[in-house]
Amino acid sequence: MRNVFLSFHQADELEANVWCRRFSPYFNEIRTLGLDELGDEFAERINSGDSDYVMRQIRKKKIAGTSCTVVLIGKCTWARRYVDWEIAATLRDFGESARGGLIAVQLPSAQDHGWSQLPPRLELNLDSGDGTDAGYARFYAPAPSDDTIAEWVEAAVARRDSLEPTTGSTSDLMKNNRTCA
Repeated sequence: MRNVFLSFHQADELEANVWCRRFSPYFNEIRTLGLDELGDEFAERINSGDSDYVMRQIRKKKIAGTSCTVVLIGKCTWARRYVDWEIAATLRDFGESARGGLIAVQLPSAQDHGWSQLPPRLELNLDSGDGTDAGYARFYAPAPSDDTIAEWVEAAVARRDSLEPTTGSTSDLMKNNRTCA
């Protein structure tokens, strides 16, 4: 069983908790930044406004040792800077910690309302540009069955081992949250 990192917007915390309870039997561990600590408070605890340093700390303390990052897509996920940083930290190879696989899963509430705007860094990695669905990341509707999520993670790990993220995937981090209406 794999360890995964779960990335989500704080407004989707309730659904993220439900997601963790539903899918925890399929993973050794599900790590998060947000269910037990708020993103901005995390940055303050590590005492830095340097986004690269904060990203390295997120990677070191939360993402290192996981096989894949699962980004939960809600209405405003695309607008959250910590989601952007977590995706970049997943895609960056830090030497002591290899990069992870990357998938996005639409939350049921987002599917019900037709919300599917993706974080730009994730969208950049969806396909190779030639229409072959050969990109590093994938975007899925809510899992149709419980074991499907484990299959998606295994496929992401296989892509991680055979593909490179899109050039520029780990630079130009968001400095601030974007406005989401």
